[in-house]
Amino acid sequence: MKTPFLRKKRKPTSQVTDEKRLLEGKERIASAAASLFLSSGYHNTSVREIAQKAGLSVGSVFNYFTSKEEILFFLFSHVQSRTEAALQEQWAEFERLKREGADPKSLLLLAYERHVRLSDEMRKYVVLGYQEMKSLTTAERRRLFEGEERIQRFLEEIIAYGVEQSIFPPGDIDLKAHCLIVLAQSWAVRHWALRRFAKLDDYLASLKIIALGVVEGDTLALGEAALFEAPGGKLIPVQLRGSLS
Repeated sequence: MKTPFLRKKRKPTSQVTDEKRLLEGKERIASAAASLFLSSGYHNTSVREIAQKAGLSVGSVFNYFTSKEEILFFLFSHVQSRTEAALQEQWAEFERLKREGADPKSLLLLAYERHVRLSDEMRKYVVLGYQEMKSLTTAERRRLFEGEERIQRFLEEIIAYGVEQSIFPPGDIDLKAHCLIVLAQSWAVRHWALRRFAKLDDYLASLKIIALGVVEGDTLALGEAALFEAPGGKLIPVQLRGSLS
């Protein structure tokens, strides 16, 4: 799968005509830029600083990119391309396993673990997305959001399969899938708050249990009353004003 650049692809210069070398150079520069964008911010980072970090001259950077703006766009689009490729593979596998009657819980945990591990591999880019997505145009943000929505739809499909098999309760499938994505991204954007987990596997051990709790939650319908325990142990009924669906 070719990387879907967010801007019109410029013609390569005479110094970089080999496609493989062109991509390797872009990735090298983008990786250096990502570290600087995270530490200093996109607007406070100069192309000269990016070149120094990548071990290149400023002129060499412009052999691969026309501007600092294009580097940021490449970072997001290149990561999205990798995520989309992984998603397509998982979706094909899900369809195959579903035809074979696989257990919905096992399918959900398998897909979710892979998503969390991919988020961990690209942790700095996830954080960068939270920090610098505002630097993109509305159209470019929309394109990236569509990629996020495809990931959510995939999780929704697995949850819906579990509902069909009477394994998961119906209702709020979209909200449940959204919550799973937020929990996965927390390993990147709220890593400071998860320091008690020494490594990702430790976090995953607890996260899988929580993920099943989210999906297996039987949400209340409009007009139903929820019971909340007040200090002293007294249960107080609270009427819901609207549905979460």
